[in-house]
Amino acid sequence: MASPELATVVEHMQRISELSLSSGPHTMQKRALLDMYFAAAPEILTVTARMLPVLVGELACEWLIPDECDLSRRVLYLHGGSWMAGSSSSHRPLIARLAVATGCPVLAVNYRLAPEFPFPAGLEDAIHAFQWLAGHSPEGEQPADKLFIMGDSAGGNLTLASMLALKQGGKRLPDAAVVFSPAANLEYERAEAQELDPRDPILNAKLLPFIVANYVQEQANLKDPLVSPLYGDLAGLPPTLLQVGDAEILYDDGCSFAEAANAQGSQVQLSVWPDMPHVFQGFAPLLPEAVQAIDELANFIRGF
Repeated sequence: MASPELATVVEHMQRISELSLSSGPHTMQKRALLDMYFAAAPEILTVTARMLPVLVGELACEWLIPDECDLSRRVLYLHGGSWMAGSSSSHRPLIARLAVATGCPVLAVNYRLAPEFPFPAGLEDAIHAFQWLAGHSPEGEQPADKLFIMGDSAGGNLTLASMLALKQGGKRLPDAAVVFSPAANLEYERAEAQELDPRDPILNAKLLPFIVANYVQEQANLKDPLVSPLYGDLAGLPPTLLQVGDAEILYDDGCSFAEAANAQGSQVQLSVWPDMPHVFQGFAPLLPEAVQAIDELANFIRGF
């Protein structure tokens, strides 16, 4: 049975969804609303780690650094936001909690966003930032012992696509990955996405094809593995923890990716959370299930 705090989260999400639908196609409004995504209660917005701005090439990024951390173990975080919104600022409290929980400094990447910068711009930025992370800590040029990559929603898509691209290029892969509610198959006309629509308080199945079109634009092949990672060669990927709620449209994306990757010999630990909505982890500490999910991923990462 879900905790009573879930009602507060769902009510907040429904309000954001209603405002997003009424804002029409205006990118600026969508971005402003996404910045409020996790603001269901004041305690959620508390930042529990030190923030340090940094330039990664031309990308303005930031470190989230816990008081106690091992600088040789580093995490790259790719935020969600339908590839058109979100930033290190919108996700800062969540990323800070991940830094504290894992004991690792986390680099939050402000990758380029659609529609101004469609696919593959954001993916290129994610790959560049990961490779930069291998040689840089918050204290300057230092080689990393362990590298991890994490992302939620659209950022989860970029996380999976980055691993595929790095593998294709024969480059260093993360030692492990964590994804929250990843978009793994962008063919959202399919029935599975429509079936869960009434339970999802924030994502509208009818809008997903338009969001995808805004992201891919002329690159219209939705079966390109770097667009829809489900269609990739999933053998040889790093161990991955995939958390998803069963009350969200992207539930099928997560389950299908985990099943396909495991069938091809990769280790994907699928963690399904009953009644939880999209990227519920960002509602810690208000939502007990979010706290538990962060504990789960911290134990996973500390195993490497």
